[in-house]
Order: sequence, then structure tokens, then C-alpha cells
Amino acid sequence: MKKIGKAIFAGCIVLLLIPASCTLNKSSLPDRLLDNQQISVTVSPEAARSDCDTLVITCIDYRFAIANQEFANDTLGLRDNYDHISIPGSIYNLVNPETRPLLFSKFALSVSMHLINHVVVVSHRDCGAYGGSVTFGSEIAEYETLTADLKMARELFLEKYPTLKVDLFLESLVKEGDETKVHFEKIL
Repeated sequence: MKKIGKAIFAGCIVLLLIPASCTLNKSSLPDRLLDNQQISVTVSPEAARSDCDTLVITCIDYRFAIANQEFANDTLGLRDNYDHISIPGSIYNLVNPETRPLLFSKFALSVSMHLINHVVVVSHRDCGAYGGSVTFGSEIAEYETLTADLKMARELFLEKYPTLKVDLFLESLVKEGDETKVHFEKIL
């Protein structure tokens, strides 16, 4: 009985401390919407239209997020003319028969509502959805698996939407001197 009493007492103390610790845990970030303040961002006239030509599909991995945006905007010249869907694993969930229907239902919205005629699929090395690079055992095995999955993704898109143009890219982090860069390789 004494053990139960001690457990209840300890539980009550924890419950009393949680609100106190939450009030002490103030974020250093300012509240951008304090007092219902409005925030607005100017968009170009091209971005204000309701259709676009291209759908870009990437992984959610933060290491590649900025590079993916720069690649789509600047290298591919798609600025203000693409939808961007970022999903965990990029192609991993597309080639997986269990998750494929869910992803295609999301892609269908973009393709039909925004008049998409071009899809760009970007996958990357060391993807957590696959278990990271170590899962493959070698760089060659990783490359072969990822390029085969990219090609399968293209086949799946063309099977469902035969008129689409589908471009595939494999990206990787590469150390160049003191900098780490993201390299994109077009997969044919």
C-alpha cells in the first residue's frame, strides 16, 4: 500500500511540475502572428496563375531541400511553373505497391487540376526510407537500386499518363574541399 501511495504522490508532483516547466520553456523565436498580425509575401504574376506545366517530386530530406528548389528554379528553368510534392523516400513509396495508390491519388490532383505535362522525379543517395546507404552494402548496389527504382517510377507514370514527359535525377552529397555540395545526375 505504501508503494501505491508513493507512486500517486510522485505522479501528482510530476503533474504539478509540467505546467511550470512549460511556462519556463520560452522559445527564442518571436511569435510572427502575435495579436493576429498578418504576414504577406509578394508573388510574381506568373506564380499567381492557376496552372503549371510541371510536377517536381522530391524526398523530404532537409539536406537536399534548398538544392532541390534551386535546381528546379534555376537549373531546370521552372521558376513559377511547377507544383512541388515532397514525400518521405521520394520514389521508395512510389515503387512500393502498398503505398503507390495513395501517392498516385495525390499526383492525380496535380496532373488534372494544373494541366501537368511534365514530371521531374528526384531521388537521393543515403535515403532514410531505404535505411540509408549502409543498407545496400556498396555504393554500386545503392546506385543500381536507386536508378532501377527511378526507371520503374517513370514506367508507372507513363503507364497511368502516357503523354507525360518524365525526367529522372539522382542526387548525392559530395565533399569538394571544405564544402559539401549536392550533385544531380540525370538518369536516362
